[in-house]
Amino acid sequence: MYELPEIRGIVDRTAVIDTIVAFANAFDAKDWQKVRVYLTDEIDIDYSEFRNETPRQIVAEEYIKQRIEGLAGLRTLHVSTNHEVTINNNTAECQSAYQIYRLDPTRESGQNRLDTAGNYFHSLIQTDQHWLIAGIKQTVVIVSGNPKIHGSLRGTSQ
Repeated sequence: MYELPEIRGIVDRTAVIDTIVAFANAFDAKDWQKVRVYLTDEIDIDYSEFRNETPRQIVAEEYIKQRIEGLAGLRTLHVSTNHEVTINNNTAECQSAYQIYRLDPTRESGQNRLDTAGNYFHSLIQTDQHWLIAGIKQTVVIVSGNPKIHGSLRGTSQ
């Protein structure tokens, strides 16, 4: 028989994964208000392997603005799998694997995609029984396609 703390752990683990998957789905739907629902007011971000940006803290609204600009005109599919969740009271860490497919329907075939895969490391905090993303680190294992598809990579040598 499961004890209450074990059940609480299962519920929290599921809620953390649901938060991360819903966050990714909101990107694909370009539902930026929904993206905001899953973020703390300030987020620690590290996209240095993909964008060559210095890891930093950013306010949620600026984070969303950058994603709107970077993904403008693109169709995307974010796939999130292999979630390993560690919970410590009201904080959580989740390592997961991802694949992101990006398609620019205005470009010719062979030049219209940028696909990446790797790992995400999300830090979350629990507030009012909801889990919010407070940190995002992306590592990159695979980059395939045209980097000019992504707004933050246009004009780079990547």
